[in-house]
Amino acid sequence: MELKEASKILVLDPIHGAEVIAEELEKMGKEAEIFNPYRESSYTNRMDHDVIISPVHLNPNFEIVKQALTNDIPFMTHHEAVNEIATIKNLFEGIEVIEVTGTIGKTSTCELIYQLVRNKRVLLHTSSSTRFVSPDGTQIFPRLGGTPANVLKVMELMRQWNLTADTAVFEISLGLTGIGSVGVITSLTEDYMIAGGTKAAAAVKIASIQNFNGSGIIVHPGAPLTVTPGGIPASENVFGCEGANLWVDGTENKVVYNNLRTLTRGVINGELPFYPRESYVSIIRDFYRVPLEAAFCAVLSLGIAPDDITTEVSPVAGRMKLEMLKGRFLIDNSNSGTKLKFLGEITESASRLSEKMILIAGEDSSYVCEGVPVEELKKVVEKRSADFVSIILVGEQFRGKISGENISFSPHLDTALEKAVRESEEGFVILSNVKTWR
Repeated sequence: MELKEASKILVLDPIHGAEVIAEELEKMGKEAEIFNPYRESSYTNRMDHDVIISPVHLNPNFEIVKQALTNDIPFMTHHEAVNEIATIKNLFEGIEVIEVTGTIGKTSTCELIYQLVRNKRVLLHTSSSTRFVSPDGTQIFPRLGGTPANVLKVMELMRQWNLTADTAVFEISLGLTGIGSVGVITSLTEDYMIAGGTKAAAAVKIASIQNFNGSGIIVHPGAPLTVTPGGIPASENVFGCEGANLWVDGTENKVVYNNLRTLTRGVINGELPFYPRESYVSIIRDFYRVPLEAAFCAVLSLGIAPDDITTEVSPVAGRMKLEMLKGRFLIDNSNSGTKLKFLGEITESASRLSEKMILIAGEDSSYVCEGVPVEELKKVVEKRSADFVSIILVGEQFRGKISGENISFSPHLDTALEKAVRESEEGFVILSNVKTWR
């Protein structure tokens, strides 16, 4: 059932945007009710709703799901609801929209897309920040996460502030909504389970291509997406290996595009050099290869002429950004998506700069969805302690649970950085790998 046909709607999960969706439905004249399945085990009122809107990560074993199935009430995901509401309200008329999802690399890809089109009026919404950038200046939005419903919240603020974008870039958790002209899947590696362990996140992201309903272009790293699980064909561009529709030639700092489909310019072929604005040693180049490929592929897919793309690029704050801090090399990889599993290869790359290294790891935020498990951090520290002159762990929850001769503790990332500078000399590498909200 489509929302325009429904009159009474139950919206689940206020933690991840149910209130935003319900508010929009009420503006459309619908009767919308919010229910929190994490707080209440079952729905006690009369269940006579036309449709239930739930997040894709909802555990199917929750009692509310069983009750709805017993009453033959259809479900719609938050992603699908956002798509239909945006379509009914015509929220993106005249705006080029790029949606970005994936298991890793979403924020970096969004930020790089912004850099490539920054000569336009750009709305950029990521899990780190939301901002509108134009020749008149930058408008910073309140902190909003990547849940699909926040697309509606962001566009409502745009309306209230009388802002108009040429291009909008949205980072979306757990799949695409279908609002975009171009949908990007950055990666399907490092998969994980959701919905109480009943679904793989990668499979959910692939299934979300159906929300495009055959329109637009899907940009992805080579997964079998030509036909979606629902049988709906989607135009696609593949990035990555040589011979794909686009790949980065790292030896010459250029992208090569081959039979790349666009929305307005047909199929194009060619090369486009890019110019790093900051230090671009191999450690940074390796990390940014996939986000660069995804970003260039998305922008070219829109049909933007290569000559109109801004090709000066720079690392993103908190995403493997190399900078100098009082004579030390600071590799800043502290962000909400930091994962300990990549620390080994990051350490190996960092050692090319100096053998004298200090590691800062841990957790410094109550806003991240998934914290750093003590046992996982303990194993990493035990395995890697010999690689570092000292290790500073951020987060009081780790004190007394992890120990070692070269291990110390700090309550926050800022104080840990100050401590690392005090305990090092010029030429040291400080590797900051803390899970935190930037």
